[in-house]
Amino acid sequence: MPGGVLVWFGIASGLGAAVTHGLFSFLAKASAAVLAQTVLLAEIPLSIAGGLALIFTGVRTCLVPTRPAREARCEHLCSAFISTLLIAAANPMTMLPYLAIAAAPQAASPLITGRGLAAPLGVMLGSASWYLVLALGTKAMFQNLKRATLERLNILAGILLIGLGVALLGRIV
Repeated sequence: MPGGVLVWFGIASGLGAAVTHGLFSFLAKASAAVLAQTVLLAEIPLSIAGGLALIFTGVRTCLVPTRPAREARCEHLCSAFISTLLIAAANPMTMLPYLAIAAAPQAASPLITGRGLAAPLGVMLGSASWYLVLALGTKAMFQNLKRATLERLNILAGILLIGLGVALLGRIV
C-alpha cells in the first residue's frame, strides 16, 4: 500500500526534526551564553544555507513529477531522517524558542540531574508526537487524491518553499 510506505518517510523525517529540537533544547539548557553567541555569529551563514536549501527544495518539488511510492528501505528512511535533521539544524528559526529556554534562570536545576534533562526530552518527545500525528493525518487526507491534484499541490508547495527561501535571504540584505 503506497500510503503506508509514505507514513514511514513522514515518521522518519519527523524524527529527524524532533532530534534537532531536542539537541537545541539540550544546548540551550546546558549553555545559554555560548548558544546565544553561536547563534549571533552563525546567523548570516545559517540564513544563507537555510534560504538556499528552501529554494532548492522548492524548485525540486515543482519540477520532479509525482511518482508512485517506493518501497521503504532502511537507506531511504535514514536519508529522510538525516536530511530533515540537517534542514532543521540549518534553520535559524528553529533555534529561537530554545534561546527563550536558555534565558530562563537555570541555577536551581543542574544539567546532570534528571530534572535538567526533562526539558530536552520533553521537547523531543513532544516534537516526535506532533510529527507522528502529522504523518498519519497526511496519509489519511492524501489517500484518495488523484495524481493530477497531487501534482498541483506539489507545485503550490514548491512555490511557497521558494518564496520562503527568498524571504529568508531577503532578510539578510
